[in-house]
Amino acid sequence: MTIALIGVDWGTSNLRAWAFDGEGAVVATCKQGAGISAVRDGNYAAVLRHLVDGWTDGSVPILLGGMIGSRQGWHEAPYLACPAAPSGLAARALRFDTGFGPGWIVPGVSCVDTSGGHDVMRGEEVQLLGAGVRDGTVILPGTHSKWVGMEDGAICRFRTFMTGEIFALLRTHSLLGRLMEDGPGDPGAFDRGVERAFADPALTALLFSVRTEGLFGHIEPHGLADYLSGLLIGAELAAADRAASTTIIGEGALVERYVRAMARAGFPPPQVVAGDEAAAAGLWRIGHDIVQGACL
Repeated sequence: MTIALIGVDWGTSNLRAWAFDGEGAVVATCKQGAGISAVRDGNYAAVLRHLVDGWTDGSVPILLGGMIGSRQGWHEAPYLACPAAPSGLAARALRFDTGFGPGWIVPGVSCVDTSGGHDVMRGEEVQLLGAGVRDGTVILPGTHSKWVGMEDGAICRFRTFMTGEIFALLRTHSLLGRLMEDGPGDPGAFDRGVERAFADPALTALLFSVRTEGLFGHIEPHGLADYLSGLLIGAELAAADRAASTTIIGEGALVERYVRAMARAGFPPPQVVAGDEAAAAGLWRIGHDIVQGACL
């Protein structure tokens, strides 16, 4: 087995790696829960060495993307301003010595909206370029959901919604969570939340209805979390263009919620691309450009 490139997606919570042959085919994979928040004393080199043990003799280039390039990570990589194309990300990648081979960290991406406000992403840019979307809107659901405008294969603009983090905080640490109970999902409660968010832009007022719907028995305790999820995802969708062609990057129950909410809100059916596949393809695409232009 000949390995031409190692690609690593190193986020806050998880760590994934792929070994590629010279044609970009994945020949080995590894996944751990050793995100940057779990690495003690900044010992990233030891974690990475253990992860790719047996994949390199010290000469294989290693490309890292994600929060590993943040201020809290191994080495801080700069942000590339929109529009960001694969060639630009490759050219601005931060080169360093991993201790067991040449390494590069993919830069994050930044943008400025029409009011002068800044937004940033780190890690999503790899998935975006691996998903193969040239034009249209791409959604990356998660703790900090991203809505991204792609033009001619480049990241041109995006907006971040703290949907997942707000859901977790409200469910765990607020008055709203006190009436919630675990149990079977309630799709009807979720739909109700989506529809209410579209009918009323006053989200902070709507959020209190999570408590009152439970107090007056309109939604069962096991359905209140679904209702809250519907309100938050619905508010996110309400800020978007319903006529746009959309792609969702991700998998599992969260993506299913977005697809369901989009159908209720009148969006065209989105294309869904698996997150792992997009990350691997993006790392190969950027890494191949780097290796082609580098003197190793």
